[in-house]
Amino acid sequence: MLVLGAALAGCSGDDAPPQGVEPPGPVATQSVSADSVTAAQRALPHVPLDVTALTVTDFDRAATQLGLLELSSDLPARERAAFWDRAQRETAILSDGLLRPVGPQLLRDHSFAQEDVGWEARLFDAEGQEVGWILGLHPIIDPRAVEEAVEAGVGPLADAVVDVEDGLVLSGAAVDVEVGESWASEDATGMLVTGTAVGTYVERGCVPAPDGAAGLEPLTAYAVNLEGTLATIRLGEDRDDLFARVELAESSPDVARAFEGGVADPGTGRIGYRLVDPVAAAELTLRRGLPFAACAD
Repeated sequence: MLVLGAALAGCSGDDAPPQGVEPPGPVATQSVSADSVTAAQRALPHVPLDVTALTVTDFDRAATQLGLLELSSDLPARERAAFWDRAQRETAILSDGLLRPVGPQLLRDHSFAQEDVGWEARLFDAEGQEVGWILGLHPIIDPRAVEEAVEAGVGPLADAVVDVEDGLVLSGAAVDVEVGESWASEDATGMLVTGTAVGTYVERGCVPAPDGAAGLEPLTAYAVNLEGTLATIRLGEDRDDLFARVELAESSPDVARAFEGGVADPGTGRIGYRLVDPVAAAELTLRRGLPFAACAD
């Protein structure tokens, strides 16, 4: 099935924290107003209903987490390289940057590069194959320069489409999604992507239940948000099986290496964890090795 990734975002945004013993607060990150639209929410209208999983990586939030005031191709090459090295070793990014392999060519010929992409979304089908992607450009980037790179067929930009009005670059299944035929048209899916995060993973489905699973209700979709030192798993409102899911995850050595201190709030359908190892959490989410997202026993 899917071999991708997305760890649940920390308990961020306007949601109240899960009830119980609350994990310590995350390291300082950029504040976001209540009416701000998250990268994942911007992606939803471009995700067709037949897509099974979505990963969203917010590179700007990763940069903020690492103490970088601004991520841009205007930064010296050494600083850009240092960011990517630290982001891969210290944050829960779910993508290494689609345009990085052609970054030097883009910067030389078209005056922009991967560092000018604020966030990146990847779309996957039920077999785990990538079927499309979305890039969210920084507002300062001239879309015409990106269109020229598309016309020149530079790397993955070949055959992409630039949405000048919204500052997006779309490819594959993300192109020409009809209104009412996207994930944005499903209230249940939209509720799962509230809250900001460095890495967001959403799947319309569940993972195979491990041996010993008991007391689990059916699960049709879940989201993992990874932010700072917190992880939040969203399974949908009014669930009576969250404590059983937390208990099930406690028996997993892989979960213990990445997460700790699980607390559950059945009313909001959220499970909160301290993020022990962001990189391990991202990898585990991409491998779908998450017992708390198991299918009904």
